[in-house]
Amino acid sequence: MIRLLLPLGLAVLYFNPAFAQPAIAPTRTSEVLLSAKEQKVWTLESATRRVLEVAPERRQSDAAVDMRQEELIQAGAWPNPSIDLRADNRIGQLNGQGGTGLAQLALSQPLPLRRIARQRAAAESGLSAAQADRQAQSLLLEHEAALVFHAVQFAAAKRQLAKERLEFTNNFAAGRITSYGDRLKRYLTPLELGRLAIMREDARQGTILAERDYEDARIGFKNLLGLADGAAETTLLTLPARPASFEVFARELDRHPAIETARHETEAAREGIEVAESQRYPDPVLKLFHDRDFNNGATINVIGIGVGMEIPILNRNRASEGKARAEAEASRARYEALMRDARMRLEQAYAQLLRLQNQTEQVNANLIEPARKVFELTRRSFAAGESNVLALVDANNAYFDARARYQELLQACALASADLRLAAGLSLVGGKGDQP
Repeated sequence: MIRLLLPLGLAVLYFNPAFAQPAIAPTRTSEVLLSAKEQKVWTLESATRRVLEVAPERRQSDAAVDMRQEELIQAGAWPNPSIDLRADNRIGQLNGQGGTGLAQLALSQPLPLRRIARQRAAAESGLSAAQADRQAQSLLLEHEAALVFHAVQFAAAKRQLAKERLEFTNNFAAGRITSYGDRLKRYLTPLELGRLAIMREDARQGTILAERDYEDARIGFKNLLGLADGAAETTLLTLPARPASFEVFARELDRHPAIETARHETEAAREGIEVAESQRYPDPVLKLFHDRDFNNGATINVIGIGVGMEIPILNRNRASEGKARAEAEASRARYEALMRDARMRLEQAYAQLLRLQNQTEQVNANLIEPARKVFELTRRSFAAGESNVLALVDANNAYFDARARYQELLQACALASADLRLAAGLSLVGGKGDQP
């Protein structure tokens, strides 16, 4: 009996909806969290994509586009018809039977002959402006992501440099020249020991400050990307590639999303004038009616058609037309000002990036390597007793300050490259044109 009932029971459980539910598909949020957990080392591109996925500003732009889409649908909608019903006892009195009955049925339909097409044209320009503004907001988010990303890179580079500086001072305090264990070959006076202790403490304090700055940058990076675990390991800070010629960026400036937004808004405002002009005269109303009457002892039906139109004598809607023209002129002025400022910002960002790249290359070639050589020679000279502690401190400061200056210039170049992308309207994760 059990052998017979067991397969039947399993079959019932299998076909029971409570036990035979399909696997739940992962949601968009779970996919985003999973991709963030799997990311080990963040690049600028991956961090930017993450910001665009989780930023509420992106959803706000999407909602604005949806709103404009609904306005476009509404702009093409015809007004609703209206129906009038009238009941009286006129026929009952005429035929002597009394009572009340339906006497008239009228149907009215406004005819937007000129208004619909103009409203749709203005709504289409408004939708195009919202779509371009969504791209402009994405560029702003990309720029913000670049600022935070490069801040973490710079803080990590400063922390690493501070650790190297502290390691060097610890080696000298322990009587070693290098981390490989090469020993000092001279006697250190109390004055030299005291000066080395000060240099060591200064390096330790610098490490503490570097750790604090890195923690602040890591928190900002974690919050912007929506990382629960706080992982903020990024690629190293490097010198960005040389940008294309300025003419390449200038030719594509008209396609900047912010400029496209202003241009579509200007078109929408200009078409708003035509909408206001079409509303100068109210829509004519087509009327269909059915009346019941009594004549020669019989009830008759009367069917007719008519057209109603408002006579614009007291109000011709001139104020609305004037307001629309003023808005169009203001929108045109904003567009021209934006074009002027966009060209200026592009030239400034391009020139700034080139200046910083040239300076960074000069510092790397003319300062970093000479400072390293002097530092190495001074360390060995001090270990052999040929130079004093002041020369060692001076060489130490010159070398590590030069490297710190180089890291600052690398960050400035990275930020200038982000400014150039924003000024040129180029997206790092799917834009157009040449990337700086």
